Amino acid sequence: MEIDAPARSVRLSAGELARFRSAPTSNSGANGQWRATLGQEWHQTAAEQIQTKYPEARFEQTIKAIWHHRDWTFHIQGRIDQIIPIGKNKITLREVKTIRMALPMPEEELVTYYPHHLAQLAIYLNLTRVLPEFESFKLNAELCWIDIDHGTLQVLTLNEDAAQAAFTRQLDALLPFLNDRREARQRLQEATLKPPFKSLREGQAEFQEALEKACQAAPTILLQAPTGFGKTGLVLQQALQGLKNGVYERCLFLSSQSTGQVQTRIQLESMLGDGLRSLQMRNRQEHRIESASHTCTGDTRCETDLATQWERAGLRPEAFFKKGNFELEQAKTLGRESGICPYALTKSCLPYAEIWIGDANYVFNPASKGVFENVYGFNPARTCLIIDEAHNLPQRAANALSLDLRATEFLFALDALQTGGAKRQLLATGRALAHWIDQQKEGATLPPNKKYEALDLAEDFDRQFQNAQFDYASTPPFALELAHRINDLASALAEPSDQFLAWVPSKGVLQTSCLDPRAWIAECLRPYGSRILMSATLAPFDDFIARCGLDPKPEQTHIVKGYAPWRNTAYQIAIDSRVDTRLKNRHLHYATTAHSAAALVQKSPGVPVVIFLSSYQYAENIRTYLEATHPEIRARVQPRGVDLAEQEHFIESSLLQDDVIFLILGSSYAESIDALGGRIRFAMVVGPALPEVNCVQQARTEAHPANDRSVVFRDLYLLPGMRRIHQALGRLVRAPGQETTI
Repeated sequence: MEIDAPARSVRLSAGELARFRSAPTSNSGANGQWRATLGQEWHQTAAEQIQTKYPEARFEQTIKAIWHHRDWTFHIQGRIDQIIPIGKNKITLREVKTIRMALPMPEEELVTYYPHHLAQLAIYLNLTRVLPEFESFKLNAELCWIDIDHGTLQVLTLNEDAAQAAFTRQLDALLPFLNDRREARQRLQEATLKPPFKSLREGQAEFQEALEKACQAAPTILLQAPTGFGKTGLVLQQALQGLKNGVYERCLFLSSQSTGQVQTRIQLESMLGDGLRSLQMRNRQEHRIESASHTCTGDTRCETDLATQWERAGLRPEAFFKKGNFELEQAKTLGRESGICPYALTKSCLPYAEIWIGDANYVFNPASKGVFENVYGFNPARTCLIIDEAHNLPQRAANALSLDLRATEFLFALDALQTGGAKRQLLATGRALAHWIDQQKEGATLPPNKKYEALDLAEDFDRQFQNAQFDYASTPPFALELAHRINDLASALAEPSDQFLAWVPSKGVLQTSCLDPRAWIAECLRPYGSRILMSATLAPFDDFIARCGLDPKPEQTHIVKGYAPWRNTAYQIAIDSRVDTRLKNRHLHYATTAHSAAALVQKSPGVPVVIFLSSYQYAENIRTYLEATHPEIRARVQPRGVDLAEQEHFIESSLLQDDVIFLILGSSYAESIDALGGRIRFAMVVGPALPEVNCVQQARTEAHPANDRSVVFRDLYLLPGMRRIHQALGRLVRAPGQETTI
């Protein structure tokens, strides 16, 4: 959809117009590539049958017309499935829709389940009536549903009055959204954009100028500036100016860490107030509530009968925003009052917000990217995409494409499918796959013969599941999701070994690990009109460009660097070469490391010492030695798996109560918690935090194009390890005048 707000004009497809609802729609979770393929096969069969009976019939015919409604002009285009000449002066327009419901069934129920099918046919009928090529024909319209499980057909004939009413209803339903987008354009034009900082620090003015020129020179910007430089504020200023000037319709700010997202929201509020709407998209689990009116299930069952609930509550998403934001707690409160899932409430606000803040998964994870991609009116070509902590992007994308299948979880899913009525053969194939996984050796890469065995079982199960007949509605979503995942597993197993590694990381778990995500990253970035990838640790740039599949030509990828001279004297650094931190030898030096920590505590009375280590186990071992040799020292290790509020509480309470804070390199505490800036006098980094040597790293080593092993070691081990250290130390110094000893 393309909206020209000043001209009150919109270009959209017939499908987009037909699907628009003021209320969010339920998600059955039962769709997939196999579903689309099967639907295409039934469409082809239906076309062949019509072709045999009516040789002059046309298929997938483009229908395009301009329609004026109220004070808006609609440029509508679509492709109707079938145009069937009946005699000399009569034409039947037919739309074919495949569904997974037993037919025949009452027409009223079909229309209730699939109102967008009826609306799309109504749109085509009304458009053809104003096109010259159809003016001499009498037009009829039919909606043909096909049950993909049995091939049963049911046809509904749409009369002229019903078609006109349905078409007008869709146009009227869309108008409030279009008017809201027009008002948003006016809000932005009239808004006063405040600078991100009261005064610019040394190096920021030059950076700001270089960024502005780069955005005009290339669609992809690689932006590197030290932690604490202020790059987030300067980049947001550039994006907000683009929104204000109409260069962009929307801005997406992605970060791997929730803390970075929160800081972004605070920065936005200080720059533009409520002149625009922003929304932080949190995951489904964070939205969960338990109340008398609604208790979340944690899956798509929360969205059952969503449209009816929404209509009953009389909700309007554009009214949810208070001071330009729609908060998580606000969604939960509204969910308790209305009985609607808070996650659905937040998603319903996305079309009405100009800035979306969220995790990188919403663009780079195939399982999550639909949350943003499917938002009504979203146009990536008119969107500025900002990726914070972009040094993590290659690994995040690889993790998103990787897949693991646990034998025990899959067996539970098969039991659920059996309860839903799945046939014995499908269940037997699934259990054979689960048993096969359980028999594989832990920690081993699958040799080619074993990989083909897994592929054969996965493809066999997927083929049967595509044609399986059982009660989808009563089957738990987790079971359907796991069963659908076998299709992705089979695809990964079929990929070349330099793209995906099939191995067994632990007993009963089969994993396909992505080794090279560059093509996927490039594909995800390509639709966006502007892409800004920023971090304190992107260099070396040629390595980062290659790992993200970017075009290195200057007209495609531009590099902007920010310098903070005040950081040159912010750190004092000493290197202790007595300790061997390699995994096989580190236990010999636990006592020395603990003694060093105690010595730093003596140097820093009243202010905790931060110690960064490469793993939880390493941290716990040092803490145990420290407590044994210096029981008077109070020490804590960062907790696992806690939310943002608990992370912040841990940091603040530790700063007040503890002598030593153990943090893990590469974790959110070491890469996104900014509360330590200027508050730590002494810190210690124990070890270079090199990636673990495992089957995946060995496979990447073998697939690396360089023949020099030192180059391979640099790319796959040294650079990632040093990035973790630079990120961690950047948390401690964030402004001029702050100093720390490392």
